[in-house]
This record gives sequence, structure tokens and C-alpha cells, in this order.
Amino acid sequence: MTGRGAVPRVLALAGWLRRQAALLAVLALLGTDSMAAGEQALAAPRDLAADAALAAQRGQPLLLLFSLPGCGYCDVVRRNYLLPLTRDDDERTRPVVREVGLAGATPFTGLNRETVSGAALAARYQVRIAPTVLLLDAHGALLAPPLTGGDVSGMYGAYLDEALAQAQRKIAGQ
Repeated sequence: MTGRGAVPRVLALAGWLRRQAALLAVLALLGTDSMAAGEQALAAPRDLAADAALAAQRGQPLLLLFSLPGCGYCDVVRRNYLLPLTRDDDERTRPVVREVGLAGATPFTGLNRETVSGAALAARYQVRIAPTVLLLDAHGALLAPPLTGGDVSGMYGAYLDEALAQAQRKIAGQ
């Protein structure tokens, strides 16, 4: 291969790669927008103390998803893992799941009956990354390590199942 023949091939390959990357970006945006349009949301918190009491009555954790608008990883966690939890089995045995805006300013009642915002609650639990899932007991204590980040390895379901099992064991032992 001569130097003169290799340069045009490299330039052609670079152009092809740029076009493919642009096409993938457009397809990703179209897919995200179309999914978001029909996407069902998780319930937002209104009274976390009441939600935590309901979860405790069921023998389940209060599960909080901290998310950001437009976060693709948040959409995947919500759609593939958390929304199914809100539909599974008997309502009396499922965890209580709420979605909190990581930077949200809308006030709601917190776990200690204080008025709090999503941003303040995130600061309390040192949540800085979206998505983050917390599993809490009736007093707001962590029952399992936070699940931080999205499903990049295809193992999120296993991590969530283990966190739920750990939380349920702790609740059962209380």
C-alpha cells in the first residue's frame, strides 16, 4: 500500500464514520422523543411520610427515583424497571415508588413532615447523579446502598432485585 492510496481511503472512512455517527444521533433523538411522548410517569411525591408509612404497612421499602428531565438513563430505569414494580402482583405487597426531580423546587411533605423540595431531599441523601434509586424505611433510613447511574451493563435488574431483597430482609427484621 502506498502513502498516496492510503490517504484517500482514510479520508473516505473518516467521512463515512461522521455520517454514521450523525445518523445514529438523529435516530437516538427520534427514539427518545417518541418514547417520551407516550411515556407513563411515576407518581411524584406529595407526602413522603404517608408514602413511607404505607410502604411499611406492606412490609416494603419506599423506593425513590431521583431523575432529571430529558435523562435517557432515567427513562430506561423508569420504563424497564420501576414502572413494572408499580403494576406487579397484589397492590398490598408492592413497594411504594415515587419519582423526585433531582433539581426540583416544587415543595412537598418530607419524611419528617417538613416541607421539602426535590433538590433539598437530594442534598440530604447526597444524591448528585441521575438516575439514583434509594430504598428507604419508614423513618427515611437507607435499607440498601443507592443504585446510582443507568443500565449500562445490562445488570440493572439484578442489582435492583438484590437491593429490594436486602431492604425487605431489613424490614422483616425490624
